[in-house]
Amino acid sequence: MKQTLCTVASNLELMPGVYLMWIEAPDIAVTAQPGQFITVRCGDFTLRRPFSVHQISSQELALLFKVAGKGTLWLSQQKKGDRIDILGPLGKGFTIEPKARNLLLVAGGIGIAPLVFLMQHASSQHQITLIHGASAAAQLYPFSSTSRKPSKLPPLPNGVQYIPITEDGSMGQKGKVTDILPDFLNWADQIYACGPVDMYKAMALSLNPSPLKGEEKTIVGEGLVPSHNLKLKKCQVSLEVRMGCGFGACYSCTIKTRKGLKRVCRDGPVFELDDIIWQEVKI
Repeated sequence: MKQTLCTVASNLELMPGVYLMWIEAPDIAVTAQPGQFITVRCGDFTLRRPFSVHQISSQELALLFKVAGKGTLWLSQQKKGDRIDILGPLGKGFTIEPKARNLLLVAGGIGIAPLVFLMQHASSQHQITLIHGASAAAQLYPFSSTSRKPSKLPPLPNGVQYIPITEDGSMGQKGKVTDILPDFLNWADQIYACGPVDMYKAMALSLNPSPLKGEEKTIVGEGLVPSHNLKLKKCQVSLEVRMGCGFGACYSCTIKTRKGLKRVCRDGPVFELDDIIWQEVKI
């Protein structure tokens, strides 16, 4: 963990209200792992804002963030050459089991942020399917192979299967990511997800077998699939919650899990899906 005053290398509005910022931070970039985050001091606001590490290069790291308040509005207004105070890398990131070969990445909206880093990190040794869901096509991540914008957008690594899905049907299949999740459960060795809490709750329900008409089945979206397709699947999720200090001292980001109270900033932000008591999570 290192606190440093860094220079903004670029800041681009990538999608409506969503920005891609590259920051010159070699000391943090060299140690960051997929799923970890940094905190940023946004102007004169007292509390630092947490952001997932979205991409890294040898000298820089990238943030992908949506303007949602005064802090992120300030950050969106920073230009090339401006200096910002960052702290990181923080938290515990994603882990890949040694025997895993097929990885399923599930992103809801801005939840694509940490999964791009994971995809880049793992694609050389694993088969990856990335499902990205959004309300409309304009909110889907524009990988460089499909975008004409001059930016440091990553390409899709060779062999990665990318599946867009939109609620309005403007691109890809119409619906939500949980609607097509069952199609990939037999294939996936591990699942990684980042998105809104409602998406996590739907996934948690789908991974909790329940008997139906004498045969164990599970509800996924609006469909039913045999529960044996879902058992023994490891699913890791990245939580985004309000934080105070960002490194475990203030306990403001504590959540209830089956292993007791955990601090998202220090024990996470990545947790096993079935460890979290979702009825008690309020974000």
